[in-house]
Amino acid sequence: MDPKHIFMITRVRQEYESRKTKSGTAKYGPYWFGYWMENAKQRRVYIGKKLPPSLQPILSSGIKPPGRIRYSWPGRAKAA
Repeated sequence: MDPKHIFMITRVRQEYESRKTKSGTAKYGPYWFGYWMENAKQRRVYIGKKLPPSLQPILSSGIKPPGRIRYSWPGRAKAA
């Protein structure tokens, strides 16, 4: 990951990948991705298998819906 992208990231997400194998389905991951908006387009960058300490504050203020394995920040605002 290019170090200049760390300052642009506004949202992080943890994803898993499922692949079919001869014995069934294998789950790989977690993989961390960072997102930001640039020129009215959403950009995505692969962070790595571990989230760096510089991006931990984004995750600590994030939302994890119950029963979900994906983390995302910022979450959707609750409807009144």
